[in-house]
Amino acid sequence: MFENKQWRKIAIDKDKIDALIQENYMSIYKYCFYHVHNRDVAQDITQDVFLKFIKEIERYREYGKLKNYLYVIARNSIRDHARKIKEIDLETDFEAEKYDDGGIDKKIEQLSVWEALSSLEELEKEILILRYYQDHIIKEISEIMGMPASTIRYKLKNAEKTLKSRLEL
Repeated sequence: MFENKQWRKIAIDKDKIDALIQENYMSIYKYCFYHVHNRDVAQDITQDVFLKFIKEIERYREYGKLKNYLYVIARNSIRDHARKIKEIDLETDFEAEKYDDGGIDKKIEQLSVWEALSSLEELEKEILILRYYQDHIIKEISEIMGMPASTIRYKLKNAEKTLKSRLEL
């Protein structure tokens, strides 16, 4: 509905805005949650993302996927939040968002993955979250991160190797 390869302004239409929010809310929320590990904070940041987008909609020029633009806003909002709190304590703020009924073993495994993921460099963590938790392709990650696809591929492979080695310990 909003995707078009030409530069153009988005017509301000309340129904289109509502549809856009409903269509993208859960993806942006999950992305935020994977970064902050707290449902309430993730909801606040997600709402902030859409408020920022709506506030700036008249200046927004669409090129490519609108969803990628929302991820850029989310990424910046997460950074702003991290600056405010300085450090996120994984031990106290971690909440399980998508636990299967695998019991305690599954929860321990997921916690180990989150701890290993949190120990990576911010850029590597970001790329892994976008690729494996948000199911973005390399091209989309490249657009969101503002980096060449070849760099994303390289960083992704390195992050995968690092994560694998940390999980094997």
